[in-house]
Amino acid sequence: MSDLKFGITLASSAGFCPGVKKAIDTVLALSRSGKKPVYTIGPLIHNPQVIETLEGEDIHSVAALSAVGDRSGVLVIRAHGVTPLAERELRGFGMEVIDATCPLVKRAQKLIAEYAAKGFDTVIIGDAGHAEVVGLLGYAAGRGRVVSGAREAAGMPAFEKVHVVAQTTQEEDVFLAAAEAVRSRAGECVVSNTICMPTRERQRETRELASRADMVIVVGGRQSANTARLAKLCAALCPKVLAVETEAELEPADVIHPARIAVTAGASTPDWMTERVIARLVALRGARPA
Repeated sequence: MSDLKFGITLASSAGFCPGVKKAIDTVLALSRSGKKPVYTIGPLIHNPQVIETLEGEDIHSVAALSAVGDRSGVLVIRAHGVTPLAERELRGFGMEVIDATCPLVKRAQKLIAEYAAKGFDTVIIGDAGHAEVVGLLGYAAGRGRVVSGAREAAGMPAFEKVHVVAQTTQEEDVFLAAAEAVRSRAGECVVSNTICMPTRERQRETRELASRADMVIVVGGRQSANTARLAKLCAALCPKVLAVETEAELEPADVIHPARIAVTAGASTPDWMTERVIARLVALRGARPA
């Protein structure tokens, strides 16, 4: 963590995780090498400002293959990954396909497929409908379920054999409690903690900062699951939490009075967005009355 002026502290874990950085670097390298246009089915990452910036590099997010306008370009599997069926459709479309799935999501996919092949049911602790979770479910051989936490897990039927995994950006306490609830209802239960290490470190540092701050500002896209989890985690430890996408959302009345402000950011938030938030904070707090 970095202690800045005017009582502002920035989390050292804020910003792009390795998987997101890999995906961004991949599409930029493709575009700048002349392999363009570049298309991703769905946004490469959950950050609208980054997606807008990528558009300027001829890198486009489309909702479906039918929206691809130029087949001379490249298709990129986004950082969240896709189902095996979706990947087959992409590879059968007649364009070059590059896989930018986060390596740690790939690990979770392989674990699910491995245990599904052995006859295990799969329970994913995560957000139903999230792009990563939809992709993970595709590896469960039709025997997958998604639960958000221990309460939902306790309401499931009993399992003969079950494999429990996490959405890679899940909060660890939530995952562990839900896994125990599943275990209590299973004859055989294998738990694979697939929460990625960058997420664990971000959550650990965020807890530490939030417990000592008067206010926490969480920077990131509103569609980002890991950013939302950071804000929720902070709300349990700090009296005031503000989640923003950009520095334009900061109001003087919100940020002038707290003595200590901690700033963190989601895994899909670029440094330049966090730096703009810090710069506005410094400007607003530097102008406050003595």
